[in-house]
Amino acid sequence: MTTVFVAGGIMPPVVTTPEQEAENKRIEAEREKRVERLIARICKSSPTGKKIVESAIERGVCIGIDGGSGATLGSYTPSMKYVSLCEKASDAQLLSTIVHECRHSEQNPIRDHSYSVYSNVAEVRAVEADAMATECAAVYQMRKAEPETYAAFCKRHGGMMQAYEQSFAADKDAEKARGEAFKAWYDHAEYVEKYDRSVVDFMAMGMLYSGAYKKEITPKQLADEIGYVDAAFFDSARANTVSEKTAQETAKVERAHVRHALKLFGKSKIKTSADYFYVRSADGKVEPPKRGRNIAAAVLGKANGGR
Repeated sequence: MTTVFVAGGIMPPVVTTPEQEAENKRIEAEREKRVERLIARICKSSPTGKKIVESAIERGVCIGIDGGSGATLGSYTPSMKYVSLCEKASDAQLLSTIVHECRHSEQNPIRDHSYSVYSNVAEVRAVEADAMATECAAVYQMRKAEPETYAAFCKRHGGMMQAYEQSFAADKDAEKARGEAFKAWYDHAEYVEKYDRSVVDFMAMGMLYSGAYKKEITPKQLADEIGYVDAAFFDSARANTVSEKTAQETAKVERAHVRHALKLFGKSKIKTSADYFYVRSADGKVEPPKRGRNIAAAVLGKANGGR
């Protein structure tokens, strides 16, 4: 019997019969066996996937299957070192998802309110593009042994796979091909926008923190963090173009910060990191940034205790 505590009181005890407990154990055992089979298939069909997954397991990352609607194929929770997979997803989808989420376990981003909204958008984009590019590299290696996984990935991210394949065919350099897939991730504007919106929503929670939105992440820092994409890309229009809505909401969040509370007039003159974005209008036209970043100041900030 389990007692569940909820806000406002205690829910009635949940009584589990021996039959239900046995069924729950059976389901969990089947989930564990499914994960084992999926990992074995990854290790057999992709050297890249094998390296990523085995590294995660060696670092104590647990991989499990949970209930879900299928809207999200998987997720990684750093605090728990846990990769959660959607039970309703197909094996073909989960093979590449495991690689993707295990790659996230190797990353060390900090969604920190002390950095500008622009910098957090840039970093979240980079870590997601990296996980997807690594997934793409693994799926390419699986294309013959796991054709359904290849087809499923191409259906969702065909532009990335095309960029990977073209680069690899030309140079036979897997790391360079991963870099091209990484860059192609940014071209799927509607998909990228979902991540941008989640970052802006998260950053809005820092409005009352006095140190919020002050520091910047430089292109070099992002390049060093990713390791196989040069700094010039992170300063390009391809990497930094956002929708008008994202730019507007970024400016709104930073202008509403507590340190501007006494500025009753002229709020439109408050400079924000939204000015660093290239902005794409509804008709597809892209406007250049309103101002350039002070990279020297950002580097100095890091030396004085910044990121």
